[in-house]
Amino acid sequence: MLKKLLVVAVCVTMAVALVPMSSVNSAKAQDDPITIAFVPGVNPDPFYVTMAAGVNQAAQDLGVEIIEQDPQEFNPTVQTPIIEAMAARGDVDFLITAPTDKEQMIPVLEGIRDAGIPLLTVDTFIGDGDYANGEVTFPITYIGSDNFEGGYIACETLAEKLGEGAQIYIQNVRPGISTTDQREQGCIQAADDYGLEVIGVDYNEDDPNTGQQQTAARLESNPELAGVFGANTFSAQAAGAAVQNAGLGGAVEVVAFDASEFAIELLREGTVSEVIAQKPYDMGYLAVSFAVAYLKGYQSVPKRVPTGYAVMTAENIDDPEIAQYIYTETPRENKPALEGYKVAFVPGVNPDPFYVTMSVGANAAADAYGIELIQQDPQEFNPTVQTPIIEALVSRGDINFLFTAPTDKEQMIPVLEGVRDAGIPLLTVDTFIGDGDYANGEVTFPITYIGSDNFEGGYIACETLAEKLGEGAQIYIQNVRPGISTTDQREQGCIQAADDYGLEVIGVDYNEDDPNTGQQQTAARLESNPELAGVFGANTFSAQAAGAAVQNAGLGGAVEVVAFDASEFAIELLREGTVTEVIAQKPADMGYFAVLTAVANARGVVSVPKRIPTGYAVMTAENIDDPEISIFIYREQ
Repeated sequence: MLKKLLVVAVCVTMAVALVPMSSVNSAKAQDDPITIAFVPGVNPDPFYVTMAAGVNQAAQDLGVEIIEQDPQEFNPTVQTPIIEAMAARGDVDFLITAPTDKEQMIPVLEGIRDAGIPLLTVDTFIGDGDYANGEVTFPITYIGSDNFEGGYIACETLAEKLGEGAQIYIQNVRPGISTTDQREQGCIQAADDYGLEVIGVDYNEDDPNTGQQQTAARLESNPELAGVFGANTFSAQAAGAAVQNAGLGGAVEVVAFDASEFAIELLREGTVSEVIAQKPYDMGYLAVSFAVAYLKGYQSVPKRVPTGYAVMTAENIDDPEIAQYIYTETPRENKPALEGYKVAFVPGVNPDPFYVTMSVGANAAADAYGIELIQQDPQEFNPTVQTPIIEALVSRGDINFLFTAPTDKEQMIPVLEGVRDAGIPLLTVDTFIGDGDYANGEVTFPITYIGSDNFEGGYIACETLAEKLGEGAQIYIQNVRPGISTTDQREQGCIQAADDYGLEVIGVDYNEDDPNTGQQQTAARLESNPELAGVFGANTFSAQAAGAAVQNAGLGGAVEVVAFDASEFAIELLREGTVTEVIAQKPADMGYFAVLTAVANARGVVSVPKRIPTGYAVMTAENIDDPEISIFIYREQ
C-alpha cells in the first residue's frame, strides 16, 4: 500500500514539473498573438469540413489565427510532410491534427514536440490513445468519439434488425487507423455477442469508388448477405451506393458511420437503416479552446475528451436536436460575436485567496472570449448567504450562464434546480452537489464539475504526516463544516491515509470558515494533547488557523503541519518551517475552464466532460522558489 500511494504522490509532483514556463502572468497569456496549425486527416471530407467549422468558430471567438493544410489522401506519407512544413515555419504555437496512422505518426509528432510545439489530436490518436498512462503521453489531449462503442452500436442495430445467424459485412478504410480499427473491433464484438456471422472486411483506402466496387462484389458473391456496416464517411457512402445500385435497398440493411448529406439521403429513402453521427464540430471547437488555454498557462486540460454520438433514424432525422449533427459539405460561415453574453460567477466566499485566484482565471477567460463576467461574492461560506445571491442573479433576466461553488452539497440542490428551471445552464467549480457524479449520479443537470480530486488531496496530505511521524503518531484535523463536498472528501482522504499508515486521529474540529475560531480550536487541542504530533488544515482558513496556533505555541518543527491551499500566509509558514508541506489546488484553472465551458455551451458544443479534475502542486521548502511551482501560490487580491 505504501509503495502504491507513494507512486500517486510522485505522479502529482511530476505533473507539476511538466508545467511549462507559461503562466497566467506570461507575455503569451496577455499580449502575444497565437497561431495554431490544423492538419486534418483528409479533405474534402464532410467530417473534417464540419470539424474545421468548429476550429474556425473557436478561433474567431478567441482572436487567434488558424493555418489549415489539408492532405489530399488519408495517408501518413501525405500527411507527414505537411506537418513537418508547419513546424519549419517558425511561427506556429500549437498543432491540432488527426493522425493518419497510430504508429507511423508517432515519430512525426515526437518531432513536433521536440521542436517546442505542443499538440493534441482530434478524431484519431497515436499509440494506444491513453495519453495519461499509455505508451504515448506527450499530446495534451485526445478529443474524439469512443469508436469501439460506435462500432458496437452500429452492429447491435444490425443484430436487432436481422436476428441471430444473419450474415453481415464490414466496409472499412485501412488497418492501422485508430478510429476505424476500433469501429471494426466494436462491430465484430457485437456480432459475436448477438450471433451474427461476419463474412469479411474490405479496405478501400478512403476511396468511395473502390469501396463501392468491393461492396458490389460482396453482394454478388454472397446472396445471403443481409447487412453492411460502413465504418467511415466514404465507406458508408460506398456501401449505401452499392446496395442502392443493386436494387437491394430495404432488403440489405446498411448502417452508416458518419452523417454525410449523401448518407442522410439514403436514410430518408430507406437504403440506410441508421446513421451514427459523430460530433466533429465539437472536436474542432474544443481543440482550439483547449490549445489556447494551455498556451495561456491553464494546464488542466483533460487527457481524454470523448465526444459521443447522435443516432439518426428515418423517424428522428427531422428533429432539430438530431439534424444539427448532419455534416456540412462546404465550409460554413462563423456565427457572430457573442455580444451581450453574460456569465454569472458566485464563489463560495470572499475575501478568500482561493476564490480570488479563481476569479483571476475566470476574468482572463472572459477577456479572451470577449464576454461579460458578473461576479457576486457571499461574505460567509454558508448556503443561507449564497442562496439569495444566486436567486437575485436569476431574477435579473439577462444571465446566460451561471457557475458557482455550492456551499452545501444537499441544501444547494433545490437552489440550483431553480437556476436550471429558469433556463440558465450551469456548472459547479471547486465544490459539487449531490454525490458529484453528474454523469450517472443522483444529480446530473450541471454541465460539469470542475475541481480537484479532494479525497486524493486529503490522502496525500496525511500520507506526508505518516512519512514524517511514523506509525502510532497522533494527528488532528482542522476543518470547516460537515456537508461541504470538498472538505468532507479531504477529511475522508486523511482518515483513510491515517488508517492505512497506522496514525491515530484524535479528533476533527469545524471552524465555520473562521480562522480565529480555528486557531482557538487548534490551540486547545495542542494544550490538551501534549502527544499531538501533526495537524492537517483542510482548506485555506483552516490551514492558516492550524499554522498560526502551532507558531504561537512555539511548536514549529515539533508539530508537523500540512496545509491545504497555498495562501501567502501558508507559504510564509512553509518558508520558516512551521508548515511541512502545502497542497496547492489550481483555482485559476477552475475559473478559466468554467468560462470556456460557458462559451462552448453557447456555441452548441455538448461534449464537455462531466468531470474536469484540476490536480495539485505539492509545495515544499525545497521547491517553493521554483517558478514552475510558485506560479500556483494563491493571490490575496
